[in-house]
Amino acid sequence: MAFLGKGKKQDMLQLAEELGINATLNMTVPSIKIAITNSEGYEEEFVKNLYETIIANGKRKKELERAEKMRLEELERAEKMRLEELERAEKMRLEELERAEKMRLEELERAEKMRLEELERAEKK
Repeated sequence: MAFLGKGKKQDMLQLAEELGINATLNMTVPSIKIAITNSEGYEEEFVKNLYETIIANGKRKKELERAEKMRLEELERAEKMRLEELERAEKMRLEELERAEKMRLEELERAEKMRLEELERAEKK
């Protein structure tokens, strides 16, 4: 019966439920233990195995939840990195467009300057 000292109150409540015992959250751990051990048809080995299974399942569930949380965090990090890379690429693209536009304007200014100089030379003749 010492096995009932393992686990958590929630595990004991689940065990009581599995055994068809009416136990509630407001009950103390000792009162849940008494309700289980005094239940009709109580067989210690069966209850022990069932309780160990409940505890193991709870641990497995927590491990799965932790692994899922880590997986989601990794996905979030990867998505954040992807977005940052997209932002960098877009910034570089815009900078390149600005440089190209600046060069185009400079070329237009040179061409206009040359045209004006040519007009001045033509007028002098």
